[in-house]
Amino acid sequence: MDGSEGSLSYGKPGGGTAYGMNSNLSAPAGSTQNPTSIYQYIHELSAKRVSTLDYLRKAHEGRVYWFNTLLFNKGDISKLPSFDPRKLARRATNYLLLGLSLPTVLDLNTANPLDYLRALNALLSEFETYQQIHPPDGSNPSSLSRAKLPQMFKRSTYGTSTKGRRSSSAADIGLPMNTSDPADLKSMSGSFASTSSSTVSFGASERDLLPGEEYTHLLTPSLPFDPDFFETFATLCDVLIDCYTRIKSLISSPAVCSPAIVEGFTKADARLRKVIVAGIVKEFEESSRSGIKNEIAGIGKVILGGLV
Repeated sequence: MDGSEGSLSYGKPGGGTAYGMNSNLSAPAGSTQNPTSIYQYIHELSAKRVSTLDYLRKAHEGRVYWFNTLLFNKGDISKLPSFDPRKLARRATNYLLLGLSLPTVLDLNTANPLDYLRALNALLSEFETYQQIHPPDGSNPSSLSRAKLPQMFKRSTYGTSTKGRRSSSAADIGLPMNTSDPADLKSMSGSFASTSSSTVSFGASERDLLPGEEYTHLLTPSLPFDPDFFETFATLCDVLIDCYTRIKSLISSPAVCSPAIVEGFTKADARLRKVIVAGIVKEFEESSRSGIKNEIAGIGKVILGGLV
């Protein structure tokens, strides 16, 4: 097939493959006390995650054949069962909030990798909570999740202070809705960097937030309309690549490695893998299998038709 809009193209050589797509490496047994092993583990896994995120971004943009099999363009992806408009809008919004919040962690003025990992884990933990209350598939949260809200937000998190934060909206922060440049996200969130440890308490205009629902690190501004999923996903991949790059730059030698560092990195990586990699890879794998079966069935009909 020709790979035109709305059609699946069969693989060709050189389509590209993802390095460590489903990699879930663990620190070598007995090496968590060895700084050199910790350093190698963190740098190798970070490189694999960067490669995977870059591959997923290109796959969504129709720039690579999924493991040299099928080429998915935007029309194809929009037809996937999990990509109906309602689900896609909710997922895009969740991704946008995470992408908007990450630069405040990236811009932390610290040379201590442990401080960076603690802040990153705190943000990702809040994002997990947000997704439990506002599921990315657009479904309603369970009654149990709602019941836990009052207690959930009474717990203090890393870097919490008693100073409140003013209400915010997309208009207040000048949110560029159609950008794929991670520098834009960093610049628009730069004004929040000095108060990133303050509790975010947005006003009544936050129609999606439930009573008592507030976050310390996760920014949740009101959005005037649903963001574009493909632009948002591409930008989030860029920002997450910056996160792993920052980790590698902070952990510049085995001398700064410790068991606490590898523990913090492993937790953050597991959360990022759960949020971004696992679900998307599963969706593409299922769709590629179905597409390949259809391609083979079509070829079989052509071959058998010539023999009959």
